[in-house]
Amino acid sequence: MLKDAIVAFDLMTFDVQGAATVGANGELLASARLDNLTSCHAAVTALLSRSAPTAATRGIVLYDHEEVGSQSAAGAGSLFLRSVLSRVAEGMPGAGTDAAARGFARSLMVSADMAHAIHPNHADKHDAQNAPKLGGGPVVKVNASQSYATDAPGAALFERACRESGFSAQRFVARNDMRCGSTIGPIAAARLGMRTVDVGNPCSACTRAAK
Repeated sequence: MLKDAIVAFDLMTFDVQGAATVGANGELLASARLDNLTSCHAAVTALLSRSAPTAATRGIVLYDHEEVGSQSAAGAGSLFLRSVLSRVAEGMPGAGTDAAARGFARSLMVSADMAHAIHPNHADKHDAQNAPKLGGGPVVKVNASQSYATDAPGAALFERACRESGFSAQRFVARNDMRCGSTIGPIAAARLGMRTVDVGNPCSACTRAAK
């Protein structure tokens, strides 16, 4: 037994100020960490609201370590999701050979993160035909360099679901002459080979340090 021990603490400071409504009519929400607690809350709420059995298996995964690259045992670059989904598929009655691969081919992954709404002071940063607006509905994000994982089948399925829910999706297409942010969508999609759509609610982001 050690007689002496050294205890080290990692300290992290963050803004504890609560959220507030702003704008001329209180129509805007200002808060830290909206990215990406907003999508996490929406996903959990949606999953819990489905109490009746369905033919399809639904699930959510809330990854850690996104902001430091996702290359960890708990991040999107790990084999965690593929392992869990494979065991679910192979454990179904009558699963048969290649159950996981067949399940992946029939599935859709929605990578949900926040999206950049058009900023009135920097409208030139957006493609003129694809500039999502605040309050205009969820945004489908597309990037030619695959910084977003959206593919045609994924986008079509998501936009149809939006229409069936009574509203239209917006589009964000990154300009080809500018660098683009990314999400865990491309990382997870590469591990699974699954149809994918990158989406998010439009927001006006402040500095990265304020997230």
